[in-house]
Amino acid sequence: MRIPTVALVALALVATSCAAPDAVDAPTGASSSTAPALTKDDAAAALLPDAIKSAGTVRVASGVSFPPMEFFAEDNKTVLGFDADLGAALGQVLGVKFEFQNTNFDGIIGGLNAGRYDLSLTSMIDKKTRQETVDFVDYLNSGVTFMVVKGNKDGLKDKQDLCGRKVAVEKSATGDLTADDIAKECKLTKLPFPDQASAVQALQSGRADAVLALDLTLAYNVKQAPDAFEIVSKPFGTLPVGIPVPKNNPKLRDAVQAALKKVIESGTYDALLAKWNLTDQALKDAPINQGK
Repeated sequence: MRIPTVALVALALVATSCAAPDAVDAPTGASSSTAPALTKDDAAAALLPDAIKSAGTVRVASGVSFPPMEFFAEDNKTVLGFDADLGAALGQVLGVKFEFQNTNFDGIIGGLNAGRYDLSLTSMIDKKTRQETVDFVDYLNSGVTFMVVKGNKDGLKDKQDLCGRKVAVEKSATGDLTADDIAKECKLTKLPFPDQASAVQALQSGRADAVLALDLTLAYNVKQAPDAFEIVSKPFGTLPVGIPVPKNNPKLRDAVQAALKKVIESGTYDALLAKWNLTDQALKDAPINQGK
């Protein structure tokens, strides 16, 4: 099935805005937020580790190719999205700047534990296996589903229909792990890519039959190019999305949790959910390590 020209133009614009620069493990992007300014909370800020207080910045690892959560503006430097806005709000409460650094998703936990980053805002699912090395401050709920080319010529409806198909995923992300789970029941061909934009491009070019990922990003892809893609399956399950912080930095974990609670209490959290069409994914109270 050929994708209409108008849809291809829309997709090209989306892919351009989401594409990461060539040196994906180093560049820093300034985040941009239209959220209302919040007041610094001295009690929350006091919880920060001394090194972060002195630096005045929090080094944030993020795979900046996952709209509407995080993606680059047209300048390929400014980070936009829900996570960028949330990071700005947390920074206001804590009196520090959240500085986003683009990196491949599969290197984020390793980078956290090596001390290259302080935490991550990148739509990471809170899972028990990940809790062995990081703690999560949970801030959203999300499910896993898949997206196909508009028209669904293969009639894919649920995860069992992915058996025998070529499935594009972002390497080490939730879609990748879910594909492995499905492969325990039947054979499929998993196509891992370094970022979500590349996985979407694989579907668009016909190299893949479906893209498997969190529902919140696939819904955004469909919204941006409704004539090109569609979601035909209900989410497989609801899972918490969290902010991972290294296990050896409980002060930062507690500071982030306290700041997130202030962001929620202020109404800014709800405003950001509405802005990015994520109201259905709300998770209140900022729990820690709720993933199973």
